[in-house]
Amino acid sequence: MAEQADYIINTGVDVDEDRTGDCIDCFACVRVCPTGIDIRNGTQLECVNCTACMDACDAIMISIGKPTGLIRYASENSIREGKKLKFSGRIKAYSAILLLLISFLVFLLVSRTDVDAVLMRTTGMTYTSLPDGRISNLYSLKLINKTHNDIPLTIKVENGMGEIQVINPANAFVKSEEYSTIQFFIIINRNELHNWKTEVELGLYDKKGKIKSVHATFIGPEVYD
Repeated sequence: MAEQADYIINTGVDVDEDRTGDCIDCFACVRVCPTGIDIRNGTQLECVNCTACMDACDAIMISIGKPTGLIRYASENSIREGKKLKFSGRIKAYSAILLLLISFLVFLLVSRTDVDAVLMRTTGMTYTSLPDGRISNLYSLKLINKTHNDIPLTIKVENGMGEIQVINPANAFVKSEEYSTIQFFIIINRNELHNWKTEVELGLYDKKGKIKSVHATFIGPEVYD
């Protein structure tokens, strides 16, 4: 009781051993609350679940020799009927769903590429017939560099059809954490086209190797058998 008496003298709080409950109205939980609510009045909308009141209350309870946990997470049944929290089927289902979501997030983080690419044919243009008989299409490649390093890119035709002509080769350089747009022509010999639409596979390469594949639809003149 000596320690308890010292506490009473220092704080000016009278601890009545006969009254119901262990709260001594020290207001420690109110003082530490970032939103200024009184948790003793029950759960309130302003509560941000920071648990600062729990820590403050436990510290006071320890200092006056009373059990901790006066402020804690509990259901109404556990408070009213003294039932302990059980790992019910609902909690198991929620835990399984949470585990799946975390696993999916980890998969997205692990499998993501350093560069995102969106390839589009230039709006309002179909194809151009060159003087040497070849057909060209103009494309815009939008790139997002997710890394902290600058990436010099090289575009190559993967399926052996045609060639690439970049309009401004200096733009084929994606700075770290930035967007970039590269415009280029795909040029294919007319005799290699067997339909007015041809799928072309392109590879994006940096100094270390291939980092991504994109597909383009090449438009040419109608082919008659």
